[in-house]
Amino acid sequence: MTDFQRLLLDWFLIHQRKLPWRKDDHSDPYAVWVSEAMLQQTTVSAVIPFFERWMERFPTAEALAASSDDEVLGYWQGLGYYSRARNLLKGVRIVVDRGWPCSVSEWREVPGVGDYTAGAIASIAQGIAAPVVDGNVERVFARLSLDGSVGAVLKKSAWRWADSVVVNHAPGEWNQALMELGATICTPKSPKCGVCPVSEFCQAFQSGRVSDFPAPKPKKQWIELSHVTVVPIWGERVGLVQAGEGEWWSGLWHPPRGDSLESVFASLISHESVPPTSSKIGVFKHVVTRHKISLEVRRWDVEEKSEGLTFVPLADLDEWAISAPGRRAIGMAMDRDLRLPGLE
Repeated sequence: MTDFQRLLLDWFLIHQRKLPWRKDDHSDPYAVWVSEAMLQQTTVSAVIPFFERWMERFPTAEALAASSDDEVLGYWQGLGYYSRARNLLKGVRIVVDRGWPCSVSEWREVPGVGDYTAGAIASIAQGIAAPVVDGNVERVFARLSLDGSVGAVLKKSAWRWADSVVVNHAPGEWNQALMELGATICTPKSPKCGVCPVSEFCQAFQSGRVSDFPAPKPKKQWIELSHVTVVPIWGERVGLVQAGEGEWWSGLWHPPRGDSLESVFASLISHESVPPTSSKIGVFKHVVTRHKISLEVRRWDVEEKSEGLTFVPLADLDEWAISAPGRRAIGMAMDRDLRLPGLE
């Protein structure tokens, strides 16, 4: 073992954060799998309550595999990127049916499991000497080596480096140490170089150029949109539609929405009908992938049950998998705070 590896591992064993998916014995590939799926595009602090609630309801792969798609999406509410939940459910059902993968290559064959997740589960839960590269590891590598590349070029170099330094006898601890270093010490802004256990090996630190690495990525090009959502209220019920395959929030429920008020009502009533009256409640902004959306919320008091809508009792909304913007719109229309269930 090199001095670099020894120093980083020693630091990790002492300073690692106490996280619910980290146990003394990393023997549960299911728990590691769930945590890694949730952590993609999401911060650790945000994931913890979702993970704990998830594991209470779905403590084993078998429990998750036996659950309905709607219930699983309901427990994923608030994490976003719902394709992760659908892929996790699909993958778990395959694994429960066929047996657990025993190598990185077998893990890659599971739906929704890419190079990163395969390496993480294999190394952390199964002790397989496989590298892992996430954004934290890329940043650590760029500063250690003064690599000024970006995007796919940087990622490829980081994977090559990670493969060369993985500690064979403790691959899970080693991969977590690298990611922990990036998450808590070698941070994007204001890195704590003074307490870094491996600063003597860091070329960026030694040359006084830490802030130059990683090289800045091209700025994201945002698409700005204006949408309208109509919240149909029928007594103590709210009308919802389910997003179809390929649509945003696929499989989730939400009040009908579109790019204009006319388009929303055109999807709900016949063209011969007189458009109903709705009242504007307010506007809020939210983001979906590369889209910044200004969403106008309107309330429609329905006199009788309307075709094309599923009317859900307000008291039962916690049981339904509703998109985060949809839940917020309902709360505005009803003048009440509708939080994600179980996470207050």
